[in-house]
Amino acid sequence: MPETYLRVQLPDEKEEIIYSPSTVIKEYFESASVMSLDEFQNSCTKALNHASKRVYERFGYECTSAMGELARVNRLVDKIKSSAVPGDELQVKILNMSS
Repeated sequence: MPETYLRVQLPDEKEEIIYSPSTVIKEYFESASVMSLDEFQNSCTKALNHASKRVYERFGYECTSAMGELARVNRLVDKIKSSAVPGDELQVKILNMSS
């Protein structure tokens, strides 16, 4: 399964690389697009759970790297939300994807 990396710009202007053990993440994101922080978190949850399931189907165990990456994404999102001012438009830019 080819690893895929999603490069994003978070609402705090920092860039992050999101790791997926599978190209299935490409079904959940589109390069050069913008989504809300909540939509980004939900899509990461779905994509990384799907990727972990694919690893399980192929190798018989879930992908701890995908679950670790999901935990990291959730920490990033929580940090941004906790420092946001009410009414802020929290947008994530999907910059690109690479395998």
